[in-house]
Formats: sequence, C-alpha cells, structure tokens
Amino acid sequence: MDKQWVKELHSQFPVAEKLAFFDIAYENCGNDFVRQALNTYMDHKADIRPGLVKAGGAGKGETIGVIADAREKLRQFLNAKDIRNLAFTPNTCQAISDVLQGYPFAPEENIVVGDLEHVSVIMPCLYLKNKGVEVRVVPSNGMTLSAEELLEQVDGNTRIVVVSYVQSRSGYKVDLPYLVEECHKRGVYVVTDAIQGLGFQPFDVQAMGVDAVASSCYKGLLGVEGVGFLYVSDGLLSKLRPVTAGDSPALSIDRDSWEIKGADAIDARKFESGTIPFQAIYGLRAGIGKLLEIGLEEIGAHISDCFETVYKGLTDLGYDILTPLDPKHRCHSMAVKVDNAAGMVDYFLEHGVFISKGVDRYVRVAIGPFTTEADMEKLFQVAKAWKEQG
Repeated sequence: MDKQWVKELHSQFPVAEKLAFFDIAYENCGNDFVRQALNTYMDHKADIRPGLVKAGGAGKGETIGVIADAREKLRQFLNAKDIRNLAFTPNTCQAISDVLQGYPFAPEENIVVGDLEHVSVIMPCLYLKNKGVEVRVVPSNGMTLSAEELLEQVDGNTRIVVVSYVQSRSGYKVDLPYLVEECHKRGVYVVTDAIQGLGFQPFDVQAMGVDAVASSCYKGLLGVEGVGFLYVSDGLLSKLRPVTAGDSPALSIDRDSWEIKGADAIDARKFESGTIPFQAIYGLRAGIGKLLEIGLEEIGAHISDCFETVYKGLTDLGYDILTPLDPKHRCHSMAVKVDNAAGMVDYFLEHGVFISKGVDRYVRVAIGPFTTEADMEKLFQVAKAWKEQG
C-alpha cells in the first residue's frame, strides 16, 4: 500500500494525475508547490514599500532572504561543507564548462571522458582542444561504461576525469566513490554530472569525496528549467578562475589598479556572473525543500522498492532489461530492450502510460518519488497488452 507522503506528492504533479508517468529521467513536468513558489516570486518582485532592501544583482526585498535560504537548503541536500562551495548556474552544461575552462591546464596535460556522455557534458570537454588540452574519449559498448574502463585511460598527465554519476542511456550508476578514491591516488580530480541521480537517493558530496558536481534542477530535484548549480570542493575551487566576470558576491573591482579582485579564492560564487535566475531558484528551493521534508533516505527506499517491482514485473512478462538490478549500479531508470521502440512508446501513451524512447532498440522507464502502486499496475497491464498484440 502506498505511503501517505507518496499519495500526497503524486497529487501535486498534474501529469501524474493524467496518466502513469515513467519519464522523470527526462523531466518532472511540473508540480503545484513549484508553481506556487514561482507566483510568490512575482509577488515579491512587486513588493515596493518604504524600507525596501536593494542589493543589485542579489535581488531586493524578500528575494534576498529566499535566495540565501535556497543556497542553504542546497548545502544541506548535498551535505556540502559551506555555502561558499556552491554557485547557481543556468544549467549543467555551464557548470561543467566553468570548471573545465577555469582550470589552469599545463602543456601535455589531459582529461578523460566517456563516449556515452550527454552532449551537454562531452561538448565542454571537447572545447578544451582549443586550449591545447588532450581530450581522451573512452570507448564503451554503446550502453554502459564502468569506472574501471575510465581509469584505464588515466595516466600521469591526466588532471580531470569527467563522468555522469548515472548514465542517461542505460540508468547504469558508476561506482563514484571507487572512481574518486582511485583518481585521488593519482592526483586527478573528478567532475560529475549528477542530474540523473539527484533526488532519487541520498548524495553526500563529502562522503563521496567528489571534487565537483554539476546539475540542472528540472528532473529529480523537482524544480524547473533555467537554473542549475555547481558544487566544488575547496581543493579544486582554489585553483579555478572564473571564465566570465560580472556583478558577483565574490568579485570586485579595484578602481585604483583597475583589476578584478576576488575576496576569497574558495568561494564558488565567483562563477555567478551578473543577475542569477531568481524565479527558477524559487522553484529549486521549493523542490529541494519538499525532498528534505520527506527525507532522502525515505525517498531512496521508495525508489528502490519500485525499481525492483518494475524490474521483476517486466522481466516476468518477458522483457529484457539491460540495467543491473544490483543496487550498487542502479538508480531510478532502466533501459528495456524491444524490437520497435517508437511504436511501443506511442502505444503506451495511447493507453495511459508515459515512457520514453531510448537509443537503438531500447525504451527507458524511470521511477519517480511519486510513483504509486497503481502506476506500476497500469504499466504492467499495458506492457502485457503490447506483448500480446505482437
């Protein structure tokens, strides 16, 4: 039987009320508590009154406090040491770019990245070629790439390994703690795209020891497009220079020497150049607030139970699932091998179940924190009917 928090969360996602929704690996499609937060921003924006606090790029009035609270909630969510390790960015791609372009590579140094990475990750890596950095793209089997395979390409000149925590093609979860440990032994930093893992299970940046984490917020973090974040550990952060500069809490202009000054090298807000996306941050605050309210351990247990139920149900119906059942290498999404992926996705949608087409002959089924028993039963009914109609 569904827990009360699952029922309540389900009711706040309009898309989940319309059909059985299994596509949160693409986006969460919006919810009522974020809608309310976005409206609150507009109310605050119009709150002109005596005593109004203005702070340039940091907002005005109530917005200043909301942004500060969002930053603190994000710190709690990641178990980051300090809010200074966090910067708001427009998206994952910009966050990855900030790290790679801001790192002081020396001649002959290289980075390592897998060929399965999303274009938003691999393109910032390839762009480093313009700076003379060698980019080692590790070949995969087309669907998964392990930590061990990435490490095979690391040598004495490697400075950064870039990797997705959960690979979007297959839902395969990289053994990130192992990768980080082995890279650190070699003096190599690990930069992680965590968008496919955040919000579906606990993610502790200090326990994992990861050097940088990038993510947008419109999937498991239950927010909307337009805002992402960058977490950077002190060790890596101290080496990075901002690629762009503008009005920022961490940067200033010396008007005598006309030099840009950073008050603190260990302050990720040096990457926040100009006006940050206030309204989207309101949404992020609401999304992370909801996750913290429920509890990441609670959500992780629910996702895991649902994953096992869906895995067994589809397997019993004769479907071949590529994603491992082993908790060490799974998160919330799974790649299911089929003969006619496009046709299957259309058929499921026509019958009230939303999944997405993957690569080649695969579909992707993704569990959300609001997935209910009724959703899974509907999935099995339609999956059985699809098999029977050939």
